Amino acid sequence: MRAVLVMVLAGALAQGAAADGTGFKTLGAIGGAQAFSGDTIQLGETIFRLDGVECPKSTTPDGRQAKALANTFLRIQGQVGCISDGYLGDCMARTIDGERRLSAVMLRSGLCWDTKAEGL
Repeated sequence: MRAVLVMVLAGALAQGAAADGTGFKTLGAIGGAQAFSGDTIQLGETIFRLDGVECPKSTTPDGRQAKALANTFLRIQGQVGCISDGYLGDCMARTIDGERRLSAVMLRSGLCWDTKAEGL
C-alpha cells in the first residue's frame, strides 16, 4: 500500500509546495481538517481511522469530548501533518514545545482506548 502524506500549516496561508527540512513537502494550508469522532479524521478527500485507537461514539458525552479534543489538536498552531494508508493513519503536530502524535494524545486523555494493547 502507498502512504499518503498531507501537511497542514495551521494559522498560515501558504501557497504551493515547499520542503520543510525533513524531506517531506508542505502542501500549504488546505484547511478543512476535521475529526468526525475521536478516532476518525478527514483531511481533504482522505478519511481515516487513528491507528490503534478506539473512542466512544460521538453521540455519547465522552465521544463528544473525544471529538472536540481531536478537532482542537488539528488546529494547533504550528505544523500538523497526517500520514495515512487510506484506512489507518495518525497525525503529528510540531510546535515550539516539541512533536506530539494525535493517537498518543487521545490515549492519554483517558477518553479512548488502545486497540493494539487489547488485541482488537
